[in-house]
Amino acid sequence: MKILLINPAFDYYSPHLLIKEPLSLAYLAAYLRKHGYCTAILDAAASEVKKNGAVWHYGLSKQDVIHRIKEFKPDIVGITCPFSLRIDTALEIARSAKEISKTIITVIGGIHPTIFPRETGAHPEVDYVIIGEGEKSFLALVRHIESGKSPEEIKLDGCAYKADGTIKVCSKTEFILRLDELPFPARDLLPMEFYLQNPSAVLYGLGQNRAASIITSRSCPRKCTFCSMYQSHGTKWRGRSAENVFEEIKILLKDFRVREIFFMDDNLTYDKSRIIRLCELILSGGLKFKWNTPNGIAADHLDAGLARLMKKAGCVNVCIGVESGSAFIRNHVIKKGLSEETIYRALTACKQAGLPVIGFFILGIPGENKDCFSETLKMIRKFPFSMVATSFFTPFPGTKLYDESVREGYLQADYWKNIDRFNAPIVETPDFDKKELRRREKIFYWEFLRSHFPNLILDILSGRFIFLNRRQIKRFLKEKFCIQ
Repeated sequence: MKILLINPAFDYYSPHLLIKEPLSLAYLAAYLRKHGYCTAILDAAASEVKKNGAVWHYGLSKQDVIHRIKEFKPDIVGITCPFSLRIDTALEIARSAKEISKTIITVIGGIHPTIFPRETGAHPEVDYVIIGEGEKSFLALVRHIESGKSPEEIKLDGCAYKADGTIKVCSKTEFILRLDELPFPARDLLPMEFYLQNPSAVLYGLGQNRAASIITSRSCPRKCTFCSMYQSHGTKWRGRSAENVFEEIKILLKDFRVREIFFMDDNLTYDKSRIIRLCELILSGGLKFKWNTPNGIAADHLDAGLARLMKKAGCVNVCIGVESGSAFIRNHVIKKGLSEETIYRALTACKQAGLPVIGFFILGIPGENKDCFSETLKMIRKFPFSMVATSFFTPFPGTKLYDESVREGYLQADYWKNIDRFNAPIVETPDFDKKELRRREKIFYWEFLRSHFPNLILDILSGRFIFLNRRQIKRFLKEKFCIQ
C-alpha cells in the first residue's frame, strides 16, 4: 500500500514567512515506513513564493500537485491542515485526489480537523479524519483499510469516519508516552536544501544560515485559556531523553551541515534536568551551532545557572511568553499562573548571563481595559527585555476564551472561515475595537523603543543580539510604523 502525505501550498498577505520542515508529516512518514509502508511526502508549500494579486502564493500550483499525485499513484493521500485558514486548500487537494481516482482514500489531520472532526469529515471528498497526535492512529487506520473491514467493525482511537449516513467520532485517548521509541523524522523524504538555503525570513535572528527545526517534547501541562495545543497532544508533557535529542542534533550537523537549530517545543525547559543534561552533552560532544526557542519557554523554569549553561551550549536568545503586564489578565483571565516577580527574576537571570530575551505579549484579550494595558506598558518600560513581540488575541476554537468570546457576542462561532491572515485584530469588546487595538500596538512598541533606546543601540553596535540587524530593523519599522 502506497501512502502520499501532503503539506498544502497556501496564499498569504506577506512574502516574509519562514517555511521550515513539516515535522509532523516527517514523523508520520518515518513511523509508517518503520512498519513497512511505502510512504512519500509532498511539501507543496516548499517552492517559490509568487505574487498572486493582493496576496503571495507559497508553493506549488494546483496543477503541479495533481501531477505529483498522479506520478506517485498512491492508495492513500494524507493531508495536514495546521491552521483553520488553510482548510479550504486541504479540502481542494482531497477533491483533486478523488477526481484523479475514486479509489484513492483521503485522510485529513492537523489542529483544525482535530477540533472540527465532524465538520471536516462531512465533506464528500474526505474519507477519514485523524484526531490529534497521528502516528499510532494513522498506522491503525492503514491496517484497518488493508483488512477490508468496514469502519464500524473496528473502533479506531483518534479517528472520525462516515458510517450509516453519519459521522462517527472516536476521541483521542491514547498518546505516545515514550517518545524515544519514535524514529527520527524522515527528512530524507523532504526537500531539505530548500529549507536550508532559503533565508527569505528569519525567526528572532536565526535562519539566514543553514537552519533546521527540531521538536524534543510534546504538550504542556498548563491549560492557558487561549491555547488549543493540548487538544492535539493531550495535557501531559512528554519529553524525549537528552541522549535521544543529542543523537538527532548530531545527524542534523553532520548529514545536513546545519549551523542553526530552532527548538520548536511548546515548553522546552519544563524538565530542567533534561535541558541541563542536553546542554552538557552538546558541550562535551564539542558540537558547534546556534539555537533559540521561537515558541517560547516558561519563565518559572529558568534561572541564572540554566541561562548561563544554555548560552554556553550555543543558545543565542530565548522567547518568554509573558502575554500581559496585568496580573489580572495574566493569571485570572488566561490562567497562566505567572507572577511579576517570577518574570523579573527570569529576565534578570538571562541578562546576567548575557542571553537576550524576547518577550511575547498578546493585545486584545477580553477583559483588557485601559488600566490593564497601562500595566503592560509599565512592565515593558521597567523590565530588562532585549526585544518584545506582540500578537493580537486570536480565539482558537475549543478553548475557554473562544467559548467566552462567542457567548459574549465578541465574534461569530465560525469567524475562522472568513480570516485570511495571521496576527490581525479579530475580537472587539466594550473595552476596545479593532482600530483601538492597532493604536495600542503602536503605543506598545513606541514605549518599548523609547525606554530601551540606549540598550538597543548598544546591542546593535556590538552585534551581541543577532536579531537586531539592519534588515530586521528596516522590516520592523515598515510593518509597525509604516516607515519606508
